[in-house]
Amino acid sequence: MKILWFSLSPCGSARKDNIDRLEQGWMISLEDEIKKNDQIDLYVSFISEKLTTPFYYEKVHYYPIYQKKSSNGIKRVLSRYKKFQNLDKLILPKIIKIVNEIKPELIHIHGTEESFGLIQDFITDIPIVFSIQGLIAPIKEKYFTGISYEDLKKNESLYDKIRRMSYLYNYKSFCYRAEREKKYLSKANYIFGRTFWDKNCTLALNPSRKYFILNEILRPEFYNKNWKGFISNNKIKIISTVSLGFYKGYETILKTASLLLQYTKLDFEWHVIGYDKNSKILRISEKTTSLKSEECNIMLHGRINAEDLSNLLCNSDIYAHVSHIENSPNAVCEAMLIGIPIIASYAGGTASIISHEKEGILYQDGDPYVLAGTIIQMIQNPNQTISYAKNAHETAMSRHDKKNIIEELVNGYQAIIKDYHLTKDAKNKIK
Repeated sequence: MKILWFSLSPCGSARKDNIDRLEQGWMISLEDEIKKNDQIDLYVSFISEKLTTPFYYEKVHYYPIYQKKSSNGIKRVLSRYKKFQNLDKLILPKIIKIVNEIKPELIHIHGTEESFGLIQDFITDIPIVFSIQGLIAPIKEKYFTGISYEDLKKNESLYDKIRRMSYLYNYKSFCYRAEREKKYLSKANYIFGRTFWDKNCTLALNPSRKYFILNEILRPEFYNKNWKGFISNNKIKIISTVSLGFYKGYETILKTASLLLQYTKLDFEWHVIGYDKNSKILRISEKTTSLKSEECNIMLHGRINAEDLSNLLCNSDIYAHVSHIENSPNAVCEAMLIGIPIIASYAGGTASIISHEKEGILYQDGDPYVLAGTIIQMIQNPNQTISYAKNAHETAMSRHDKKNIIEELVNGYQAIIKDYHLTKDAKNKIK
């Protein structure tokens, strides 16, 4: 089968240029496994800031889509004032050209966040399937959950607003992409998903779409390492991975840590991956809550690679996930693979990933009191907590089994291609 992927990630081609990517590692993991399958002839197209002709590397055909990024500061700022629709118009003919040149049997679009789905209106003779990662439209509804619009407006710098680097500008992008995503999904015939959340969100937008389960292959560093148990005899180490967006809940970490310091005798340190002291989200969250990270025993690690993160997880006591909205957070899945005890916010599709009081504990997102109490509960009941961690590890090892996921993917491709042509033949007979 000749399969064309459209992806925000350059996938394995990043290795060709010795690029160490800190995000979307699951795409590289999936590609590394699928290219071992003799049934698949894989083509990957991605957005590139480097002007490069198509190339073949490690058994995969790559088709970069050049999108120039100015090195001039003023020009870069002015480019952000272009209408989102104009950017779509620039990329669309490039996408169509790639499809016409490759002539794949199936197009697999990874994510609904970018411009790739626009081809639905122009490519009508090839089946197209979307993999759901996050979903912009539902996330937009939670955008100001952690920090209110007024607080964000008050605390963002004028400099960022002028440069269109502010989160209020990002919200405008969210609104545009949310409407575009709804158009994609309302027309989509085939969906790959993995939680009740993405299943029902896509069903709401398109009751006739056909849905296939496809789990994710995680980064290799998390498969062969194990949590070392409660190793902190005195100081408890809590760890969280927090990415961009105020809906990711950093303010909950600040409030929870403050409660633990004020009302309990717990000696702890809270390790946060993703932010450093210069992060805008951190600065605004601190202003809004009137809490300082360093005064709440929070240790900031910034963005780190998978090897360092997996080692930190192995040597911590509890993983806490604080996001206000998710689909299937890879951070939770990776923590489950390691086997560390997990507390996660009951948000989006998280309940499809981790079972409450069986593989961890779910709490209402944004509630620092319950989160603080749950941390104490886990520490006071170590045998039960260790049981949760063991169950989570076993579930994750099964769910993220590489061989099973490739079977899911290949079987899905075959079923979609078959269904597409049967449906097409049936329509032709009616005509």
